[in-house]
Amino acid sequence: MPPLDRPARIKPVTRIEVIQGVLAVPRNVAPADNASLLAHAQFALKHEGVNLAILHEAMKLVPAQDMTAALGEQPKAAYLRRLAFIWEKANGRELALPWASTGGNYVDMFDAQEHYTGQTWEKSTKLRVNFNGLGPYHYCPIVLRDERLERRGERVLHELKVWASDPGNADLVDRVMSWAYLSETRDSYAIENEEASPDKARAFMAAMQHLADRSPLTEDYIAALQQAVISRPELAEFEFRGHQNWLQRGGHGALSVRYVPPPPETLPALMDGFMQMANVRDDTPALIKAALVSFGFVFLHPFGDGNGRLSRLLAHHSLNYNSALPDAHGTPALLPLSVAMKKDEKGYLQALESFSKPARALWDVTYIDGAQFDFQFASSTMIYASWAGQVASEFITSCAESALEQTLLEETTYLQAYDQAFEKIDATFDLPNRTINLLIQWIHQNGCKMPERRKNSQELHVLKSGEIEAIEKIVQSAFGASRDIAAAIHRSQ
Repeated sequence: MPPLDRPARIKPVTRIEVIQGVLAVPRNVAPADNASLLAHAQFALKHEGVNLAILHEAMKLVPAQDMTAALGEQPKAAYLRRLAFIWEKANGRELALPWASTGGNYVDMFDAQEHYTGQTWEKSTKLRVNFNGLGPYHYCPIVLRDERLERRGERVLHELKVWASDPGNADLVDRVMSWAYLSETRDSYAIENEEASPDKARAFMAAMQHLADRSPLTEDYIAALQQAVISRPELAEFEFRGHQNWLQRGGHGALSVRYVPPPPETLPALMDGFMQMANVRDDTPALIKAALVSFGFVFLHPFGDGNGRLSRLLAHHSLNYNSALPDAHGTPALLPLSVAMKKDEKGYLQALESFSKPARALWDVTYIDGAQFDFQFASSTMIYASWAGQVASEFITSCAESALEQTLLEETTYLQAYDQAFEKIDATFDLPNRTINLLIQWIHQNGCKMPERRKNSQELHVLKSGEIEAIEKIVQSAFGASRDIAAAIHRSQ
């Protein structure tokens, strides 16, 4: 199994506490030296949280008679009942208990004070346990509650709504959104060192605009998106993969394999659970849900090509499906997340590798010849089904903040300044529109100074002495005011 982020260790302490990334436990509180695996699992569930993947595998090693005996002694023990629920899932059969119900109140698998939770996916009347994960048991990412992260996400989405609905921005929203959709397309391909052809760019933007349909995810729907975003038609796929794929980059032999997605025989159940998790509308904060959908999809890697672009597209699908994006004249007001990811490619890679590196370590990969490898999985499918979503949620929220503040708002102030400069130059000088546009671009791109090498350009031959300097001052004034507005916005945030 992947290593624990915070392993429990017996330490000379008087109470359980976190010290330097370790859960320090007093000897008298820890399970005894001769404690059973079940006793260790109860301790883990109580003090270390719900690591569903490890607990699932651990319960396969607990004999049925040990579990029934423990329940016979403490039928209402909450942690024991939750472990019994996991035991039945892990072993694919019910425990032979001498009663129809353990009695007592129902207990939730996930404490809503500590975890983000979803609907009650299933209920065990015999054990009186509710499974209330973010997804069903066979695909259930786990995210600890983080009020600060939640507030950051709420603020971004609130400010996006305010911006899109501001009457003062009415003339700019369509132009900014056109730029946002184009930039999202360009940078989603650029992240993978590709340049979208005009046809592919149009198809990708059309796919994003279709997110307004708020269609639930199905195999056919996701396959249609894959066909829209891939670069080569021969790589189009019409169903989820039935073969083993992998990511390969640099290096030699087995060392070049950077990530191995789940085995093909396990993919149908995983994708079924993934789509159930993505399609349910619940109280999960929108950006956290988008992170689980986006990263969860790329971890499963259900196609041979286009998974990365699709994962970013599905982040937008999740946001709009859950009504988190305001309407911008008939299309969702997009947060160009890929632009932010492209700016922070190192952070994006680290977020991906927080899962992919430990998952890769659980595969034995043998190089055979050419592009042939032998793959032997040494772990459990549950590592792909139940993974910690904290890092992904943090990263997507940071990208959303950047997308709002450094792209949409800055593009808005840029267009406002551009329009102001254009109108004043047009009213003062008798120049073609094309010449005015070139002057503004050249001056703005050169720190609001006219580049010396441009002053003798053929396009400016109609200008008289002193007019370039006057136009330069107009551009400086317009964009200086826009910088003041942008600075005020950032200060207010």
